[in-house]
Amino acid sequence: MGKFIAAAALVATQWQPAHAQMILGSIPEEFRGDWCWQENTNGEEIFRSGACKLKAGSLSIDRMTLDTGRLSCVFDSGTATDGTLKMRMHCTDPKEKQPSMYGAQLKLQPGKKIELIMEPMEQQ
Repeated sequence: MGKFIAAAALVATQWQPAHAQMILGSIPEEFRGDWCWQENTNGEEIFRSGACKLKAGSLSIDRMTLDTGRLSCVFDSGTATDGTLKMRMHCTDPKEKQPSMYGAQLKLQPGKKIELIMEPMEQQ
C-alpha cells in the first residue's frame, strides 16, 4: 500500500509542472513576466510591468500567481484572444474558511500596462 501512495504522489508532482507549462504555453508573450499594482480606476485594477517591492499587489504570469493583499491566488486555466487574457483562479482569503474560484480578465493597455477585472465564480 505504501508503494502505491508514493507512486500516486510522484505522478501528481509530475503532472503539476506539465499542467502549468500547458497553461503558460497558451498565454501570449506580451502578458508574460511580473506586474505591479499601480492604480484603481473606476473599480478596475491597473498593473504596470515590473517586479514589486512589496508582495501585496503583485501579479506574475510566469509563476501563475496573484497577490492583492487580501486574496492570494493561483491560476487554474487561461485563454487569450485579441489582447485579452481570460483566466480562472483559485484564491484564498484569510477571512474565509474555503478557497474561492474567481474569473479574471486581463486587457493590454497602452504604456506597458494591463487592466485586471476579477469576479467571483459560482461554486459547484
